[in-house]
Amino acid sequence: MSKHITKQVKELINMVALRNETYIVEEAIDAEFIRFCNDNGLGAWCYSQHQKNSLRGLDKVSLSNWKAIYFQNTIKYQRYLAVFSKVSQLLCEAGIPIMALKGIALASHLYSDDGLRPMGDVDIMVPDGMGMAALDVLMKAGAEQLVVPRSSYHELADAHVRAVRLDGVMVEIHQRLFSLGSSFHTPEIDFFKYTNGFEKQGVKIHQLNPDWMAYHLIAHAVKGIEMGGLRIGWLLDIALLINQQKDDEAFVEKVVNIMPKKKAAMQSVIDMAMLLLPDSNRYGVLNHSKLYDEISYLLEDNNHEKIYRFINLRQLSRVPGLSNKLMLLYHEFFPCREYMRYRYHAKANESLWRLYLKRIIRR
Repeated sequence: MSKHITKQVKELINMVALRNETYIVEEAIDAEFIRFCNDNGLGAWCYSQHQKNSLRGLDKVSLSNWKAIYFQNTIKYQRYLAVFSKVSQLLCEAGIPIMALKGIALASHLYSDDGLRPMGDVDIMVPDGMGMAALDVLMKAGAEQLVVPRSSYHELADAHVRAVRLDGVMVEIHQRLFSLGSSFHTPEIDFFKYTNGFEKQGVKIHQLNPDWMAYHLIAHAVKGIEMGGLRIGWLLDIALLINQQKDDEAFVEKVVNIMPKKKAAMQSVIDMAMLLLPDSNRYGVLNHSKLYDEISYLLEDNNHEKIYRFINLRQLSRVPGLSNKLMLLYHEFFPCREYMRYRYHAKANESLWRLYLKRIIRR
């Protein structure tokens, strides 16, 4: 792997780490590093660190760039919160419980400022089995369908139903934390029994309690790593949540034991996140060099398409019920007509068999 990427990773982690002392940037920040920071979702956080005097040595160009991102995030948050409020009202009126997930939950509560956590959409979760009903409610309220699922079997087995756009904002309705075939799926848990509620600018928001939020964030990062990708911003989410706990070691132990068979993979992600907590007890026993190398490798621009295909097929094979497995596998290779036309931008007169041929040879 590139030593240049490893150097960037070390510097960025030092800049965004939650430390009691001020970190001083000694080398010049170039356009490439600014881009690297922004790609990892940390531009606004770096600006905040500077404002709190936790970070010094930024030049005018980097500071101006990250300040602009902070204000963009702040404006975008207001728009996303309004859409969440509307979705919450629509679903509550239809008798469908809702909680906030990922960005909207983290930006609203875990982070101290609306502009610090970037978001690309509004993620919500409804009880298992109510995803399609929630989708129907939003579609009737004027939401626009953004994607087409491979098949109805895929949509029912996936963690979320098809994404929609409402009032110009993408909304993703999760019907469970992970897909039915995921090794992180916990079918015995009713997550709506494990929520905390709070109010943000007059909007009532429910989110997962700290234990299950940490499980979701860490498992989501593990899943991303298995697919070949990572963002340092994900590690900051985890570090912030761990840092808020009275006994971080007991908290981490409780979370990783939720899914013992994935404990090693989850602990690996936690150790990466602990690089952002230099004042913690565990920081001193970490294998820093190994962790920096692992993060750097995951941030390199590698082709992970083959890995993705393998993992996807493996997850489908774990879905309960032989008939479900067979239908999912069949539609994995031969998706429904609507998906094929959407995915391959088919011409009006293009036959379905030609589209399947494109899929088989991966054109």
